[in-house]
Amino acid sequence: MTLNNVARPDLCVSYKKIAPPKGLYSATPSISGVVNQSMPMAAIFLRNKFIAWFSLIQSVHYYLNTDEDIIVAYKENKAPSPMDQPPAIKLFMSLIGLCVCYMNLVFPQQIAQPSSSGSKGNTETTIETTTEVETETAKQ
Repeated sequence: MTLNNVARPDLCVSYKKIAPPKGLYSATPSISGVVNQSMPMAAIFLRNKFIAWFSLIQSVHYYLNTDEDIIVAYKENKAPSPMDQPPAIKLFMSLIGLCVCYMNLVFPQQIAQPSSSGSKGNTETTIETTTEVETETAKQ
């Protein structure tokens, strides 16, 4: 009999899938969920592109690292936390934040130029007032 005979039943080992143990931080709500949920809103309000890209990258990371158990819980409306959102919603919100930050490229805003006559007139009235005060003090 040959040595590499794979048809022998005593050489076959069946595969048994063992689920990895739950981590220390998987059961407790983490600070990353709060940051991941609030960063898109901060990017929208501040219109900061760095924060928008950070929230998108963090949302993609959260989406890819979400357990199947959590996704099933969201589908059954049994979220781990009542304030927590599904990963797809977090990803969608970060995309909206990124679009809002780059909205000026599509809809540019007109910036009002400051009028030079307003500041000059204010300076002239200040000079006139100081000269009037100086003349009155000189008369006394």
